Amino acid sequence: MVIFMTEEQKRKLTGKMKRMLRAKAHHLEPVVWVGKEGSEKVIKEVDRQLKERGLIKVKVRKAALLYEDKYEIAEKLAKACDAEVVSVVGHVITLFRPREGWKKYLAKKPKKKVKKDEKIIELFEKFKKKAVKE
Repeated sequence: MVIFMTEEQKRKLTGKMKRMLRAKAHHLEPVVWVGKEGSEKVIKEVDRQLKERGLIKVKVRKAALLYEDKYEIAEKLAKACDAEVVSVVGHVITLFRPREGWKKYLAKKPKKKVKKDEKIIELFEKFKKKAVKE
C-alpha cells in the first residue's frame, strides 16, 4: 500500500523544535489581533510580521470567537501564511515560519554513533582479570 503525503503533512515540526520555539516566544507580546472582522482581514498583516520576525504571537479577541473556534483560526492563519502553529494557549496563538526557508528545520539529522570510551573498556577488562584471578 502506497501512502502519499501532502506538503502539509511532511512539514511537521518535531516536539523538541516546538518546545524550543515556545521557550523563545515566551517573552514576546502579541503583534497581531484577530477581532470581530475575522481572520481573513488580518492574513496580510500576519504574513508581513512572519516575514519580518519569523516567530509571532497572535491574540484572538472574544468577538472573533463568536464565529470560529480558536483552533480553526490558528489553522487558517497557518495555511494562508505557510506557517506552523507552535501553540495555542488561552486566546494567544504562536505561529512560526522560518525566514531562511523550511529546509533547515525539516531535514532529519543522522543519528550520531556513540563512541565507546576506550579508558572505561580498559578499566573494565582489568577489573575482569582481577576478578577471575581471585
